Amino acid sequence: MPRLELWMCVFAGVSGGLAGSLWSGLVTTPWLARSPTTAGIVLPESTARLVAGAVLRAGAGAVLGFLFWLGWGLIAVVGWRWHVIGLLYGGLCWAALVMPVLASLGLRAPNEGRLIAAHALEWLFTCAAIGLACAYAWHRYA
Repeated sequence: MPRLELWMCVFAGVSGGLAGSLWSGLVTTPWLARSPTTAGIVLPESTARLVAGAVLRAGAGAVLGFLFWLGWGLIAVVGWRWHVIGLLYGGLCWAALVMPVLASLGLRAPNEGRLIAAHALEWLFTCAAIGLACAYAWHRYA
């Protein structure tokens, strides 16, 4: 039978990813809609795009939750509080997964700095939420 910690980390990752969807709808979408430089680039929000974004972030959260469990909750970091470990994990995930993609977009579309910055902030929040949720779940059930 699978361990409870595995499922709790995966579910915590999914909930952190869905928190990123909330950030996207409340912060990123209005910010980009008001920007005159991204008016012709960014598509308006639709139900299909909203659901696809939520599925994307929830899936990313599930994968990152599984990776958190595989790392035994960052067992090498001892004596630190759970929220510090969560922020560390979220920051490492963001730096390893999101930053290369955003950097390559910045190289290919240097005039879209506002768009790239909005998505960088959105995914930083998403990764931090996933990291905090996973660390809290690990702390509660380990």
